[in-house]
Amino acid sequence: MAADSDEAAALTAALDRHLADAAAMANALVELDGHPGHQLFTSTLSSGVTAERWQAAETVLAGLWRDFDTYRAVLAEAEQVRTRRSRLGADEVAELRRLLVAPSVEVARRAVPLHERGLTGAAEAVESITVAALTARMNEAYRVVSELAVRCDELSSAAVKALTPLLEQVRRITEDTLELGIEPTGVGERVRELEHLAGSDPLALADRPLDDTVARLGAELAAERERVDRMLALREDWVRARAGLADSVRAVAELRTAATRDYAAAAERVVADLPPLPADRVPALQAAVDRLDGLSWAARDAGTAELRRDIVDAEAELRAARQLATGLLDRREELRGRFGAYEARAVRLGLAEEPAVMAVAARIKATLWRRPSDLAAATRDLGVLRRLLAEPGANSGGGSA
Repeated sequence: MAADSDEAAALTAALDRHLADAAAMANALVELDGHPGHQLFTSTLSSGVTAERWQAAETVLAGLWRDFDTYRAVLAEAEQVRTRRSRLGADEVAELRRLLVAPSVEVARRAVPLHERGLTGAAEAVESITVAALTARMNEAYRVVSELAVRCDELSSAAVKALTPLLEQVRRITEDTLELGIEPTGVGERVRELEHLAGSDPLALADRPLDDTVARLGAELAAERERVDRMLALREDWVRARAGLADSVRAVAELRTAATRDYAAAAERVVADLPPLPADRVPALQAAVDRLDGLSWAARDAGTAELRRDIVDAEAELRAARQLATGLLDRREELRGRFGAYEARAVRLGLAEEPAVMAVAARIKATLWRRPSDLAAATRDLGVLRRLLAEPGANSGGGSA
């Protein structure tokens, strides 16, 4: 009797534990059913990898609900046994043992093929497990589904949180591009695609370096913001900007006039093989300024940048040409100045009337004070004169200054 009494108490305690577990399971299943990861990412609402995972998870979840219903049915039957009599007898203890300890829970049933039954074999094979095994199976199913729900929610929430500032930038940029009548770049569309992915297939983001992607998109949006702001500023200040471009073209024209004058002076005064003056780009530059007025703000922005580069190139060409011409004129003046210094030195040394010195000096004067001047010949003669002054009596052969 004592043994039966102890077993009855143990079975009653086990039933109470199962009943408490059933209440906790019910709460957990209701919470899972309302979890954002479950509500937002079922196989009918998601796509891609997430839809595939949820399709499998929903089968598991359906089995979990069936198992839970079976579990509660077993507990309800056990509760009826316990309340049948005020005190458990041997029959009640045996029934509770069958329900709570023995493999009494049917979980599968299959037809047995004829060749496997034998003459007296059963036509069906029934798979039964214990309540404890059923509990473990439900816990594993719950783990699979809940982990998937939590993972989907975590990935989606993290992506949405990271993308929210970018989406606000996209919204403002889109408004400004519509106002300007220009086409936005594709970065905004890529941000929206990533947002859609976060809302429909978050598991596709699991192996992506989201921080790197967001940082790259942020940098592209910053560049797009700069481009749009530049066009907004260009629109607001177009009159002044256009006038500045026209002034720059006039400056190129003035520089070309000066370069042409210096080229002519160099050609007149110096014997030199000057390269042709750069082509006159002023008419094309002025035409480019005029064309900007009829363009969209995007084309006007790009055209303005290109025109400014062309103006810089034209200025650089003309400055180089002018520097070449003025360099020859400056070299002529330099050689004249050097000759004057040599003449003064010859007087101090008492060599000014030496025949060799007088002959070289005459050649130099004839070269540097006529148009055009042969700078190469003058430079050679100045070298000869320098040696004559350094070494009186030296011959008047060739040399270099």
